[in-house]
Amino acid sequence: MLTEAMAGEKIGKKLLERLGVGRRKSAKSTTHDGSPKLDEIPSSAGFSQVNAILSPGHTTLPITASPPVLQSTAGASTSLPPEAPPVPSDGASHISLSNTTGNIARLPQAVAGYRAANAGEHSATTGRLEDQADNILPMLGTGLHVIFDSARDGQPPCVAETDVVAVHGLNFMGDPNHAQETWTKGGKLWLKDFLPAYLPKPARVMLFAYNSSPAFGASALRLDDHARNLLQWLSLERGDVPERPIVFICHSLGGLVVKQALVEAKLDESYKSILEATCLLVFFATPHRGGNYASVGDVAAKLFTKALRTGPNDLTNALKRNSDEATKRFEQARHLFETTLVVSFFEGRRYHKADVIVDKDSGTLNLPGSVEKQVAIDADHSAICKFDSSDSPTCQLVLRSIAAEVKRSLELLRKDRGPDHTSFSEEDKKCLTDLRVTDPGDDKDRIESDKGGLLRDSYHWVLSHIDFQRWRDGGDGQLLWIRGDPGKGKTMLLCGIIDELKTTAPTANISFFFCQATDARINNATAVLRGLIYMLVNQQPTLISHLRKSYDGFGKQRFEGPNAWVALSKIFTSILEDLEDARSQKTYLIIDALDECIGDPDRLLGLVAQKSSEYSGVKWLVSSRNWPSIEKDLDTAREKVNLRLELNEESVSAAVTTYVRFKVEVLAKRNKYSNDTRDAVERDLSANAHGTFLWVALVCQELATTPGWKAQKKLAVFPPGLDALYGRMMDQICQSEDAVLCKDILAIISVVYQPITLDELTALVDALDDISGNYEDLTEIVGLCGSFLTLRERTISFVHQSARDFLLKQACDVIFPSRIEGIHYTIFSQSLRVMRKTLRRDIYNLGAPGFSIDNVRPPDPDPLAAVRYSCVYWINHFRDCDPMKNANKELQDGGSIDAFFREKCLHWLEALSLQKGISEGVASVLGLEGLVEIGTSLIDRVRDVYRFILYHKWGIENSPLQVYASALVFSPAHSITRNQYKNEEPKWIIRKPIMADNWSACLQTLEGHSDYVWSVAWSHDATRLASASRDKTVKVWDPATGQCVSTFEGHSSWVISVAWSHDATRLASASDDETVKIWDPTTGQCVSTFGGHRGGVLSVIWSHDSARLASASDDMTIKIWDPVTGQCVSTLEGHRGGVLSVVWSHGSARLASASDDGTVKIWNLVTGQCVSTLEDHRGGVLSVAWSHDASRLASASDDKTVKIWDPATSQCVSTLEGHRDPVYLAAWSHDASRLASASYDKTVKIWDPANSQCVWMREDHRDTVNSVAWSYDRTRLASASDDDTVKIWDPATSRCVSTFEGHSSWVNSVAWSHDATRLASASVDETVKIWDPATGQCVSTLESHRGAVLSVAWSHDATRLASNSQDETIKIWDPATSQCVSTLKIGRICRTLQFHESNSDLLRTEFGTFDLRNARVSMVLGPASLDCLSPIDVGYGLSSNCTWITYQGKNLLWLPAEHRPSSSAISGTAVSIGCSSGRILIFMFTDSSPV
Repeated sequence: MLTEAMAGEKIGKKLLERLGVGRRKSAKSTTHDGSPKLDEIPSSAGFSQVNAILSPGHTTLPITASPPVLQSTAGASTSLPPEAPPVPSDGASHISLSNTTGNIARLPQAVAGYRAANAGEHSATTGRLEDQADNILPMLGTGLHVIFDSARDGQPPCVAETDVVAVHGLNFMGDPNHAQETWTKGGKLWLKDFLPAYLPKPARVMLFAYNSSPAFGASALRLDDHARNLLQWLSLERGDVPERPIVFICHSLGGLVVKQALVEAKLDESYKSILEATCLLVFFATPHRGGNYASVGDVAAKLFTKALRTGPNDLTNALKRNSDEATKRFEQARHLFETTLVVSFFEGRRYHKADVIVDKDSGTLNLPGSVEKQVAIDADHSAICKFDSSDSPTCQLVLRSIAAEVKRSLELLRKDRGPDHTSFSEEDKKCLTDLRVTDPGDDKDRIESDKGGLLRDSYHWVLSHIDFQRWRDGGDGQLLWIRGDPGKGKTMLLCGIIDELKTTAPTANISFFFCQATDARINNATAVLRGLIYMLVNQQPTLISHLRKSYDGFGKQRFEGPNAWVALSKIFTSILEDLEDARSQKTYLIIDALDECIGDPDRLLGLVAQKSSEYSGVKWLVSSRNWPSIEKDLDTAREKVNLRLELNEESVSAAVTTYVRFKVEVLAKRNKYSNDTRDAVERDLSANAHGTFLWVALVCQELATTPGWKAQKKLAVFPPGLDALYGRMMDQICQSEDAVLCKDILAIISVVYQPITLDELTALVDALDDISGNYEDLTEIVGLCGSFLTLRERTISFVHQSARDFLLKQACDVIFPSRIEGIHYTIFSQSLRVMRKTLRRDIYNLGAPGFSIDNVRPPDPDPLAAVRYSCVYWINHFRDCDPMKNANKELQDGGSIDAFFREKCLHWLEALSLQKGISEGVASVLGLEGLVEIGTSLIDRVRDVYRFILYHKWGIENSPLQVYASALVFSPAHSITRNQYKNEEPKWIIRKPIMADNWSACLQTLEGHSDYVWSVAWSHDATRLASASRDKTVKVWDPATGQCVSTFEGHSSWVISVAWSHDATRLASASDDETVKIWDPTTGQCVSTFGGHRGGVLSVIWSHDSARLASASDDMTIKIWDPVTGQCVSTLEGHRGGVLSVVWSHGSARLASASDDGTVKIWNLVTGQCVSTLEDHRGGVLSVAWSHDASRLASASDDKTVKIWDPATSQCVSTLEGHRDPVYLAAWSHDASRLASASYDKTVKIWDPANSQCVWMREDHRDTVNSVAWSYDRTRLASASDDDTVKIWDPATSRCVSTFEGHSSWVNSVAWSHDATRLASASVDETVKIWDPATGQCVSTLESHRGAVLSVAWSHDATRLASNSQDETIKIWDPATSQCVSTLKIGRICRTLQFHESNSDLLRTEFGTFDLRNARVSMVLGPASLDCLSPIDVGYGLSSNCTWITYQGKNLLWLPAEHRPSSSAISGTAVSIGCSSGRILIFMFTDSSPV
């Protein structure tokens, strides 16, 4: 009887005979007809020798691995081997895998061995083998490999715009390198060496390597698995560019893998971007309906199955002609070709004696129309995708066909799906939406439209100007400043230049911004940066990565508020650096009207001057009036070109004359001028224009409504010059019968902080109340205001900034008879009136409490249309009305502001949320607090509103109706706002958790670091807060708004400590990378790095005069630094352990240090000597703190105590005991009457140092709550904690009724028996305890697990108890006897346990359901065939990220950060939450639907 190995070898012979591989001619080996005959393989030969003969390219030299190695490195594949060359004669040695191990790294030794065995007569063969071995490509492991990237390999380098992904086919031979060999011939990998040059766009080319052997590792290798792996690799590799177009190139089975991957992507939302980005599928001999080589695959699979004792896999099933598997996959993929083009290359030659492997019928899809290109290739199945020269006709056919279809598919993608689809993911689009304050392209169109269109003849003169050409074409002018007086046409000049650059430099990046002083959205430096970045990213989608790096984790807040400038400056700088590196494309940055940037103009001017000097590949063009302040700032730019319009009067005048001619032609046609009238009007306009476009435009606007026969007479009354013209327009208004109304409107429009709409105007002007909503009449009334105002899409703005300037300066007495403060008060009082009249709960009828702001769409008509401006700016106008003088009564109790907060506060916050203005609300209420008189009840109400908004900001911002739900429920019991709106609280909450009486000391939680925060430090003026984190960064925060101002990156390891200099001009950070860095908080730049420590730096602190900096290190030393020179002025040595903390006395005369050696040392900095050592702690000293008068020193230690010392005598005067874990921080109050300590037991204690008493206690768990469980009758709640205890709570009172102690480590889980007579707990101490809740006694301890017990569950009848552990077992216990009745060894850590409700023999886990009737002690069980547990959205629950309580899967109640669960229990309408703080929250909801 044959052994299995011998049987495998005989099958191998048949396989080789069928393929025609391994035949050799010799005198001894021929048939009677002379044809080659397969040599016998000796029965003594091992499997490795069979494998060697199957190796492609060589018949005896193996290039595959022995079976164990293959399984670990199988990552390459091909379809079938090429036709094999002749082998040596019978006397040749066969190199066995058992001799070489088959590892590619040992191939040179294998060649050497072959040489030695075949010296002499076989030298030629040996030489060929050596050459081929020397040319072997680097072996690729499983995964996705980039073999070409235009950003790295392109000539010139440029960012890739297309991804090409090549996927190989079936790997019969186990060749570990056929991920490349599939596409390689003569050392040429055509996908890398030829293809990129033919593609229409820069590309990145990747190879996907996977184990496609029909037998190796068969039990784990399914086509679906490979498909999902491909998706995951692509998802990871394309994380920054998820919508970059994809071209798949597939050989044989690889095509089926790709199709299956796209099918999977359609089903899995997380891979949707891959499906949508796929624009072209290129198939080489892919058997869509199966192929003729599937039977060969069966034989091969049997061969390897016999030898390796592995089971079959489904790869060959997918290849069988018309098999169920092939048919199923073909049908699954049909939908893919509705949006994707296809090229199908099919083979035209037989594969040796096996015939054509994949014929045309199976290798093509027969798709309709031009979707599929079918191309015949004169090659067999193996050679169809291998080319050694790009000049060969076949290679040319392939390359040009692919290139043409790539181009066509990209065009279709852009046409059908829009540019955004090919550039940005949904997350990218949201980022851009949050960045966009305006679309500068729309602003340009609006400006041109308002000015009657862009006339090329009015700006073309500048294109030939020597200064413009120097800037555009030369290398000595990076900044062009076009300057001139108002009305000279600067804006239209820039519009024309933009159009010209788009025409002459179509591939250039052109980003522009138009400042407008009267629009608060676009009149500040931050808005300019947002606009420039927005346009650059839209033109270069890959730049989105710079935005996302800063945006992710912060959202829209990153681009708003006082911190936005620093963040945006960093983003902008990184983008410029990227553009500078890619010099193949020019970049133009254009800013119009620098003089109209009224918010942080110095910052903007400084940035323009600096950046225009730093980046030679970026050209800047700016315009402004002739202001000395602007000239002073721009003079610092190194390469600047000035173009003054006043010095080019002839050119400007000629352009104005052209403009006049154009405008008069329009007027002549409109008003039917005679030739004489036309000539006279043109002559007068040209004579009086004085080179001012705006003057011409305003006069022509007046003439437009004047009959032709009156034109000359009318023209005579217009004085030359803008101010004179404005004066005449004002006189006309004052003489009209609507003078009062017009002046009121002009006054309002002059002082508002941004342009307002017609609806908003009616809310602010009493006289317009009766015609609210009548847009025709309102438009006519605005038209009565002369030509000062213009109207576009119902938004009112000044025709030009000079018009507003005139009203505020020359005409202020006319339109502000009660001074400008009076208008501010009018807007304030009108705003309050209209808001009180309009605002109401759920004004948009959203209904659902958790309705997301992202899904809100304003109804039509919009009930907030008239009050949008008022909601945001009413407090700003109150501030600017000089309230102490003009509105003092409003600040009193019972005044209008007090009444508004009593009646409409929540409705106002809802309205702010609906218009995404909560951040503005926080800032304005903070400003109002500074105006209200101390001692009034109003000041208390305003402060409470501020805390209310600040604490609940995220919830209200993202779900407007949470202002009536979460914000009220989680506010303190004595909150003025909560009690004022008690009747607004949700009626669907029957029982709410008990909140603290007053607002906690925690004002807000700052989130943004991605790892532990080690240190925080206030600036001395308390306007900034710095934090140091294990994520290697330092962040600076604005504590007023909670915004992260900037992030400092540069340390190569954890940042452990951070400290401000006294004047807050410098920030020092200490890191585990053994360095101290000093940062400039304004610029975010690291100004110096101090190295010298030989261990991690654990603490850093400035002296009080900021003249010295002290650092403490793990190297047992303290170093004193001169921060100006960066020199170490002294090193203090003496500790015998790492120095953990260092602190200066308040006069900076002494320094105290705390060490891991258990001591505190006090140092004299003049001598560098240790003057005293304080020794009494029994563990390392983690922190030390001086009292303000330096008469006492406190130290916090590992020994769980705080000690107070007298530095004069070095004596310990008291020891504070009470913490359960090491104490890591001690801090004195300023008067030294209190001392605070913080411990790893998660408590902060406040002590009275005089009597060593702790004056603060708490009742809750002292550590994280891991589990909570309701009794079935819901009369009791149990909780398990990291403080090693179990507590029983009364839900009716929320009080703890008993505490069970007995576990020696953390308690992970707790569960009630159904009748509530027993309670079980599972612990890290590897035990399960059963308790009697009535007595609090532990009735039994179940011990058998060899790892932490994670959870525990009772059967419904309480006859069984199940526990699961980190030892990867589930144990079933008999609670009556405390015996373990069975152990299920599942080989994985189980997290979920639940007995079936009616059958105690069934135990459900996340892996499946176990039938315990079949379980024996120590029985190994796999999951049963029953369905696995899966969450069902029924009733009340928690969202997946634990930030919401849900109902039917919909968000219901937002949970603030400190109230989010570390554990939870839900029983019907009862929800309990265990918090990491140790608190237990208990909710009872109604039975009826809350939504």
